[in-house]
Order: sequence, then C-alpha cells, then structure tokens
Amino acid sequence: MMNSRFATATLLAALGIASSSCVDKSTYYKIDDDVKAIADSIDNQDDLSHFYGGIVRLVAHDFMDYDAHGDNGMGSDGCIEFDHPTNAGLETVWCDDCEITKLYNKKYSHISKADFWIIAGNAVIRQTAIGDGLDMAGTFYWGRLDADQCSGSGDRIPVGTSCREVEATFLESMGLEWEDAVALMGAHTLGEAHDEFSGHHGYWVPPEESVIFDKRYYEELILRAWRPRKDGEEKQDWTSTHPDNPEPKFMLNTDMCLFYDIETSYPCCSRTDLFRSNGANRCDYEEDYSHTECMKYSSDSSRMAAVRAVVKFLGGTGPNSNQTPFYQAFEKAWYKATMNGADNLKPLKNSCSDSW
Repeated sequence: MMNSRFATATLLAALGIASSSCVDKSTYYKIDDDVKAIADSIDNQDDLSHFYGGIVRLVAHDFMDYDAHGDNGMGSDGCIEFDHPTNAGLETVWCDDCEITKLYNKKYSHISKADFWIIAGNAVIRQTAIGDGLDMAGTFYWGRLDADQCSGSGDRIPVGTSCREVEATFLESMGLEWEDAVALMGAHTLGEAHDEFSGHHGYWVPPEESVIFDKRYYEELILRAWRPRKDGEEKQDWTSTHPDNPEPKFMLNTDMCLFYDIETSYPCCSRTDLFRSNGANRCDYEEDYSHTECMKYSSDSSRMAAVRAVVKFLGGTGPNSNQTPFYQAFEKAWYKATMNGADNLKPLKNSCSDSW
C-alpha cells in the first residue's frame, strides 16, 4: 500500500499544487551544503553579499504578505509577484539562470519552493552567523504548499518609507510582537540596497560585514550620527557617511523608527554629540542637522517595546560579543513568521523511512 504522505503528494501534484513529499535531516543539510558550495564559488564580496541578502529577502517577501485578517492569508507559499515594484531585484536571485534556482530544479523539485526557500534561508543564516551560532533545523517544519498565483501580495510588502509599516505588517497582519519585528529587521545586517531596485543605495552595516549575520545592525542604529538623505523625495532615507562615499551606510525610516521618534522630530540627526577629526559635527554635510537631535519615544509609547528590544539585542552595556539575545529572538520570530498560513506541518525526521 502506498504510504499516505506520498499518496497525498501525488494527488496534490495531479491538481497542480506543489508540495514536499518528505524532508528529513539528511536532505535539509544537503541543501545547506549545496548553498555553501554556491557561496564558496562567488569570489566577489559584493556578489556574495547580494547572494546572501537576496535569499533571506526572498524568504521574507514570501512570508511578509501574510494577513491573518484577509480573505487570502497567503504567507510562505512559494509565490511572489516578481514584477511588483516592492519585489524588484528578487528576479536576480530566483530566475532560470540563477544558481539557487538551478539547484532547486536539478536536485530538489520534489520539495515545495516554499519549504526550499526557507531551508536555503536557514542555510545562509547558519553559515554567516558567528561561530555557527544559529542552526534553525530544530525549528524548521516542512509541508507547505506552493500557490500557483498570489495576486495582490506585492501590495502587502512594506517599502520602508513609513513608521506605520512595521506595525501594520508585522504586528497587525502577521500577529507578531514588537520584539519579533525588531529581531526580523536585524536581517538587514546581510546584503545591501540597490538604487535600481528600491531607490535606496547602501549598506546597513560596514560593507565588509554585510556577509556576517550578527547584531551589528543594532549597534549601527544607535552609535552612528544618522541624518536625512534625499530630504523631500519619495525615497528619502538616512545616512551616516560622506555624500561622496561610493559605499554609503544607510537606514530606512522603518529602521530608524525602532529607536527614534522621527515622526515627531524630523528633520533631525540621531547623534548630535559626534564630531569628525576636523571638529565639524558629524550631522552636518550638505545641510546642518546638528541643531535638532532625533527625539526618543515617550515612556508611554507603544513603540518603547521596540526600543527595549534594540537594547536587549545589543547583548549588554559597552562593547561585547554576546550574540545570544539576538540569535534566540530571531529564531523565535523566524519560526513564527514562516509558520503563518500553513497547516499540518511536520518537524524534520532523522530519515524519511521513519514512521509518523
């Protein structure tokens, strides 16, 4: 008699719905090894940063369209509107000629794209975390179904221009807590923003560290003098580097909102107490912002939960290498986000021959 899980997968395939027949630990770690092989073949740091950040972004854009209150909940379903402006650039990560896509088609098409994307994202995070400190195999569950269409999903993806976007997407639609949202935003430590895709240009962390998954994002957020860039434009954001720097550091409004009340105090600079070697204030370049420091949230603001999370993820007072608070919170938040919208998921087994 045919095993029920394979019979179900066969029926779904006949209906045109991709699903995973089985995912065990061996397969999970083979995918991890294959992702590493692709990464090891990339000899340019910018390309490696794009590869790492792109895969994590692919996973995030698949789960950020979840809406617990919508008619079509969506979530991690292997479906992305690649032609939607909010997803611009992902077509350079998942395409016929993209290495990760070719890997999937050649070896893992028996697994749903939704499951495969998450495993690939987990692989990137494990490989780039400090000291192999974030292996999320224990919180990975498989069995997601791929959707054949997800019309309107792109409209649900935040674009980084409004402080309300974090609340609307992560808290209200996805049902997460502030600490979860802040932890997921920490994934910005990988990769960079490209002007041709998003209208933003730069790295959230120093370029050489954009291939490391750690808490540096939160350190940058509070230690740098962030000032408005492209003030008055649709793609206004923040920078802490010289205007002529070809590899600028930047933050989105949605990043800044985790710690600063920029809605109340804009235009402002996050740290007016920092100075360059020539004595000039680090808030002042094309325009002077040193006269107005970005305000902190009032003690009764709901966003103080985000501020507390940022402080927590710093790992302690003063310089330190404690990644544990961030890693633990990220794994919890990633689990919640990738589980949204899916039913009857199963944990990894030692072998697919194990009984269920």
